Amino acid sequence: MTDVVLLSTADWDHPLWTNKQHQALSLAALGHRVLYVDSLGVRAPRVDRSDSRRIWRRLRRGLRGPRQVRPNLWVISPLVLPGRSAGVWGALNRWSLAVSLFVADWLLDFRSPLLWTFNPQTRRYLRLRKFHATVYHCVDRIQAQPGMPVAALDEAEVDLCGAANAVFTTSPELQASIAPRNAGTHYFGNVADADHFGRALDPSLASPPDWRDGFGDGPVLMFVGAIDAYKLDLALLETLASEHPQWSFVFIGPVGETDPSTDVRGLNRLPNVHLLGPKPYASLPAYLAQAHVALLPLQINAYTRHMYPMKFFEYLAAGCPVVATAIPSLLDQGDVALLCPPDPQAFAAAINAVLAGNGPAKALRLERAQHNTYRTRTQAMLAVLDRHGLLPKQPLPPQAPPYHHVRSQWRWSWLGAQLTLLGVHALERLGGRRWADAWLRGSLQRRPHNIGLLAGLTERCLQGGNYDEACRLIERIWDEDGEAEILRQLLFRRGSRPGTRLDQLALFEALASSTRLPLHYSGYCRVVRTYRAIDAKDDLALRHGVVGLSEIVAWLEQDPNTYCCLKPNRENRAKLLISAQLTRLRALMALKDTPGLEQASLELMESVRRYDPFAIDRKTAVRMTRNILRSLTVAAVMAWHAADADRYDQVVNEVSRLRDACFHARFEPIIHSTQEDHRAVSDALLTMLNAGRWPRECPDQRPDLEQLVDPVLLVYFPDLRRERAEKARQFLQSLGPRVMG
Repeated sequence: MTDVVLLSTADWDHPLWTNKQHQALSLAALGHRVLYVDSLGVRAPRVDRSDSRRIWRRLRRGLRGPRQVRPNLWVISPLVLPGRSAGVWGALNRWSLAVSLFVADWLLDFRSPLLWTFNPQTRRYLRLRKFHATVYHCVDRIQAQPGMPVAALDEAEVDLCGAANAVFTTSPELQASIAPRNAGTHYFGNVADADHFGRALDPSLASPPDWRDGFGDGPVLMFVGAIDAYKLDLALLETLASEHPQWSFVFIGPVGETDPSTDVRGLNRLPNVHLLGPKPYASLPAYLAQAHVALLPLQINAYTRHMYPMKFFEYLAAGCPVVATAIPSLLDQGDVALLCPPDPQAFAAAINAVLAGNGPAKALRLERAQHNTYRTRTQAMLAVLDRHGLLPKQPLPPQAPPYHHVRSQWRWSWLGAQLTLLGVHALERLGGRRWADAWLRGSLQRRPHNIGLLAGLTERCLQGGNYDEACRLIERIWDEDGEAEILRQLLFRRGSRPGTRLDQLALFEALASSTRLPLHYSGYCRVVRTYRAIDAKDDLALRHGVVGLSEIVAWLEQDPNTYCCLKPNRENRAKLLISAQLTRLRALMALKDTPGLEQASLELMESVRRYDPFAIDRKTAVRMTRNILRSLTVAAVMAWHAADADRYDQVVNEVSRLRDACFHARFEPIIHSTQEDHRAVSDALLTMLNAGRWPRECPDQRPDLEQLVDPVLLVYFPDLRRERAEKARQFLQSLGPRVMG
C-alpha cells in the first residue's frame, strides 16, 4: 500500500473535524500509511484566546516525534510561526518542518511517499520532487476567509496548481477556476462519515447530557458547525427566530473562531435560541437525533460560492430534513433538500413545508448519504490517480527510495558497499584485477541485495563489454530499489555510455529485450538502440528496431490511459509514444522504406488526433513539442508524396493546433525555461508547411521538392542550416518517382 504525507490546514485534535482529518482516516482505513502534518498556518496569529490556546498546544507537542492516533495513522506537529513562509522566519519554519519530517521518516520508514496537501503554500515549505507525486486537495477558497493574505495565497495557489501532479476540488466553482491550471483537476464534492452520523437513527441512542427539556417544546431547528459571520447569515437567523418563537433554534459549534468580528448578541437575546458551544465529534449524532430540521443558512459571497459544506451529507446521514441556502455546490441536490435564497420568508416557507411532511422522502435522503461517503470518495480519487499513473508501483520494491535520500546514502549497507568498492579499485591500481573482481563477486554473494555492490559490478560489466550480465544486474537493481539510477544515466546521459556506437548498440539490444524493466525504461532502450543502428547504418538492426518500436506504439495505443498520463517527462506514456513514433519514422527514413513510411505516417496521424497537450503533465507537453512537430513534418512529406491535398491539410491543421497550444497561458510559466524555443520552431514550421499547400482540385499546383527541404532539415537537425540541405534533398528524392510530380 501507499505511504502518504498529508499536509493539513487544520490540527488533528481540532474539535470541528474537516476534510483533512476525514481524508487521513479514510486513507488509513483503506490500508495506506498516513503521516498527518498539523497546520503550518496560512495567516499570522491573532492576539486572542483561541490562537493562544492553539500556540500553547503546538509548543507542547512540537518537540514530540510522530504519535500514532489510529491504525496506519500518525500525527506530527512541527514548531512553526504561523503565516510566515518568507524571510528568516520562513527559513526557520522550513527547517523545523524538515526536521520533523526527517524524524518521522526515520522512525516510520516511509518509502516513495505520496504528498496529499491542503495547503496552497506548500511549495514554500517543501520540495515536491522528493515525493513520488503531489496531490493538491482544494476544499474551499481560503483566501475569502477574514484576515487572510489574499494576494500571497492567490500567487501560491497558482504556483502549486501548476506544479502539482493532480488537483482535487470540492465545488463546481473551484473546479471551474482551477481546472485550466492543471490537466489532472477533478471535481469530488464533499461527503460524510455516513456510519458515524447514521447512529442518530438508532432509537436506543441516549440524549446528550446537556440536552434540556425546554428545547423540546416546539420543533427543533439545528445548525452544527463553526458560527462565523463571513459565511453564516446571522441577520436571516435572527429574523427567523424572532418571527417564529414556537421554533427552538439550537447552534452547536464555536463562535467567531475564524472571524473574530462575529456578533451573536442579537441571537442570544432571543429565548428560543440556544448556543451550546462546540461538542465532541463523537457526540454529534446524539444532538442531530433531536433535530426536526437541519439548517444551512449561508450567505452568498466569494467564500460560500466556492464551498461545499461537509455538514450537508452529515445531516442527510443522520436522517434530518435539510433546508439550505442554494449555493452553487448544492444545486444538484434539490431532490433531497429544500434549497432557497438567503431570505427569511423563503427559509420560513421551506421549514414549514418540511414540518408539514412535504419535504424529500427520508429513504431518498439516506440513500444519497450512503453514496457520498469518505470511503467511496477516496476509492474514486485513488482510482483517478492510478489512471493518471501517479500511484507508486505495488508492491513496493524492498529497497524503494525513502523520503530523505540521505537515509539511503548513509545506512550501513551503503557505507559498507563504498568501502568494498574502494578496496576493489585499490587492488585494480595495484594490478590485481582478477583478485578485485573475485573480491567484489564474493562480497555480492554474501550480500546479494546490496544496491551499491550491484551497481559497482554492473559498471565493471559495462566497461568489460559483458552486456548480457550487465542487463541482468540492472534488472536486479530495479527489482530491489525501483529506480535503477545507473540505467537512467545510460539512457539519458550520453557521456556515461561505454565503448563505441556498435558497443552501445549491443548494450541497448540486451536492455531492450528485458521483460522485467518497466515500459518507460525498456521503451527508451528500444529508442536509443534504434538511433545507434541509424548511426551504425546497420539495416538489419534498423529493421529489428522498427519492429520493436511498432510493438511499443501498439501497446501504448491500446492503453486507455496513455493520453491522460500525468507522470513527468520520461515516465510519461504519451511522451514515450511520440518518441517511439518519431524514432520509427527516422529508422524508416534511413532504410528508404517508402511503403513503411506511408503506413507509419498514417498511424502517427491517428495518435496525434488523440493527443491533447492540455490533458497531460504541462512540462512534458512542452518538452515533447519538438518531437511531435518533427513527426508531423514527416507525415506532411508523405501526404505530399501521395499527392493527397486533403491529408496534407489535415497534417498542417494539427501542426497549427499544437502551435496554438504553445502560446496558451497554461504553459507561460515554463515555456521560457526550456532549452529549445518551441514557439519559434512551431511558428517557423507552420509557415513552411502552409506555403506547401495546394488546392485539391488543382493537383498540378502541388509545389516541387524544394518547398519541403527546409522542414525536413528540422527533422534531422535542431536548427535550420541550409548548408546541410543535401541530406534532406536526398531523402525526398529517395521516396520514388511520385516525388518529382
